[in-house]
Order: sequence, then structure tokens, then C-alpha cells
Amino acid sequence: MKRPHDYIIQFFLALLFSAIICACADNNQLSSQWQDYQSRLERVLQRQAAPHNNIVFPHLPKPRELGLEFSGSGIDILDFLRMRRCALRDTIAQRNSILGRHGDAAARLMFDLRFISQAPACHAILMKDGLSALAGQLAMATQIKQRELPARIFAASLIGPEFRQFWQMPVDLTAYPLAGKDPSLAALARWQQWQSHWLGNTESMADWSSIAWQQFSDEVFNTLGAIRLGAGGSMLAAQRENLTGLTMATSIIKQRIEGRPLCLKPQPTSAAKHFQGTLTKVFITKLQSQASRINQHQFEVMAITEQIEQQLLSAMDENHLAIPNAYLHWQKQRNQLLTATTEAQRHHVALAGTLLKQCGLQPGN
Repeated sequence: MKRPHDYIIQFFLALLFSAIICACADNNQLSSQWQDYQSRLERVLQRQAAPHNNIVFPHLPKPRELGLEFSGSGIDILDFLRMRRCALRDTIAQRNSILGRHGDAAARLMFDLRFISQAPACHAILMKDGLSALAGQLAMATQIKQRELPARIFAASLIGPEFRQFWQMPVDLTAYPLAGKDPSLAALARWQQWQSHWLGNTESMADWSSIAWQQFSDEVFNTLGAIRLGAGGSMLAAQRENLTGLTMATSIIKQRIEGRPLCLKPQPTSAAKHFQGTLTKVFITKLQSQASRINQHQFEVMAITEQIEQQLLSAMDENHLAIPNAYLHWQKQRNQLLTATTEAQRHHVALAGTLLKQCGLQPGN
């Protein structure tokens, strides 16, 4: 005989199990909607979805596959001591400190920007002090850092930890599509503006104090932090879900078009009206409504991302800097997923229209 507290335990376990089931359903709402749509199509059209290959999520390659090589400044400790009247000396000292040597790619980018900005003034001082050999050495080091600057920006942004988090596959799509605007879009736009400025010239930064540089560095790091919180990976995951659903749903309609007609003459049958209702109630009202919001987010994300990539990768190519093949492969895989989803949406709508036309119907009438 069970004691009263046994029933209480069973009751709470049942509640917990129900909560888990509900949570799973919420976490896969987009997938559930596609499964519902597919099941309805299979019933009304009397066809089964064709098997298809699993669509791979485009994960950004691991850091070790995206390695870059950079040159040193070529300025040794004795040269450093002779630069006592240069603001650049403090920058080099910070770069060679324990914190500087262990800084991430974004911190190293900030040091190189300071170096490039402060080098001309230091060069003039060295020439005035009669240290022409050291001035020539500094000019050569500055030229190398200027040439490698696109790769520094690439390391700090497109393959850095913040952009990696931005494109990371989410645990689920519970909070996607976003209720409002993606907060990372403003940060991405700000980064693109800085990037254009850095690749153009850094003369306006030449007279900055150490405090000004610290404040600007903090602003750059905060901007990267805002990019980290973006939903690029959620957008890719949602479009992957859409492509999977579209592929399976389209295969059902395609089989019916290629087999026995849904209507022998252009007059609606009961099955045709059910098919039209399924399109309207599930595909158009639910799935297409979601797709519209996802597509809008995709457009906003990719518009700024492609600006950043095109400008930066072009600058790397012009300066004969190696672009990791792993990144180019990922970029192609990412873009192919988005293009395939767009094409699949158009193809599905076209085939649905073709099948309805057999019966003298259209999706909305």
C-alpha cells in the first residue's frame, strides 16, 4: 500500500515530466510547425516525403585551422632605450609587458594601431637626434605593420572569439525570431566604420594621449562584446530548419504532380480544397510569417557582414596576405545554405501553385 507522500512524489514527477515535454516543444517550435505541415501534406496528397541528406550547420572552423603569421617589430632593447623622447616608446613597453604579450587579437590590434599612428612623429624625432639608422629601422617596421594591418583586423574580428560566438549554433530557437531588432547590428556597423578608417589612414589618431587610446580601446572591446551577443548563429540554424522542411514538403508535392493528378479537370475536389487550406493555414499563415521575419534578419546581418568581409579580404589580397582557406570554405558553405533556402522557398511556392492550378485554384482564393 502506497503512503500519501508517495502519491505526492508521483504527482510532482508527472508535473516535471510535462514541463520537460512542453519545454522541448517550445525549443523546437519551428521544427514542429514543419512536421505538422509535412504530416498534413502527406495525408491530403497521399504521398510520403522522400528521404534526404542531413543539412550540415556551417560551423566556423576551429582557431587552429585559421592561424595567421605576423612579423616582429625588429626593434631590440637597445634601440628601444634610444627612443626616450618618443610616445611610441611607451606603446612598445606596454606591448612587451606581461599583459601585452598575453593579450588577445583585439588587444594586439590596438597596439599596432598605436604603433602605426605614433611612428611618424617618432621618426621625425629620431632624425632630429641624428639617429638615422634607427629611424630607417622604425620606418621599415611601420611599413610591415601597415601592410599586415588587414590581417590584424581579420584576426580581431572575423575569426575572433566575439564573431565566433555571433555565428555559433544555438542550443535551441526558443527566442528566435527575435522580438525586436538584433542589438549586434549597430555594433557591426560601428566596427565596419572603424575598419574603413583604419584601412584608409590613422593620421587623425596620431596626437592621441595614452588616456585617449585607453578610452578608445575600451570602446572597441565593448563593441566586440555587443557583437558577441548577436543572433547570426540562430539565423543560420533557422534557415537550416527551413531548408530541411522545404525540401521534404516539396518532395511530397513533386511526387503528386509527377504521378496521379490531384484533379482531372480544373475544378476543385475535396482533396484540392484540403490542400489549399493546408497551404493557407499552415504554410502561409505560420511558416511564411516566420520566414519573413527570419529573411529580414538575414538581410540585415548579411548586408553589414558582407561589407566587412569584402573590404577586409580585398585588403588582405592586395597586400599579399594569406587568407585561411578554412575561412573561405566556411564563408562559401554559409552563403550556399542561405542561397539554397531562398531558392527552396521559391521552388516550393511555384510547385504548390502548379498543383493548385490543376484544380482551378490559387493559394489565396
